[in-house]
Amino acid sequence: MKINVKVKMNSINKILKDHGLDNDGRVIRRIRDTSDRLMMSFIPGGAGGQLAKLKTYPSNHEIKYTSPYAHYQYTGKMYISPKLRVSGIPLKSGRWWSPKGEIKTPTSKKLKYHTSGTGAKWDKLMLQRRKNDLVKDVENYIKNGG
Repeated sequence: MKINVKVKMNSINKILKDHGLDNDGRVIRRIRDTSDRLMMSFIPGGAGGQLAKLKTYPSNHEIKYTSPYAHYQYTGKMYISPKLRVSGIPLKSGRWWSPKGEIKTPTSKKLKYHTSGTGAKWDKLMLQRRKNDLVKDVENYIKNGG
């Protein structure tokens, strides 16, 4: 006896999309939104600070902090402007404040964060301390038909 079986499967991309797991899917958006909520307590200045408030969501899988100092806070390094010149004479060191448009360069000096529990790379801080909360939230979202 001979049996022929033909299996037709959707592509991996189609399966991911159908389950909301592609880059713009509903599950990915849930991960972004839950991560955003959980990261708030790790962002310098806290949840009520300008850094935490000034952000956009360019896509379902991105959070973009739009504060002028977001990059510096995220890296955790002091950035300075090029050497200051007074009457055309360069001084020995740069300065931390710079006029708009002036390019800063990083130093090896770490920033000091004044709000307890906050710091550089707040997304990674959140994952170190709250990853299980993120996973549980997304699991529940999927189990409940999200």
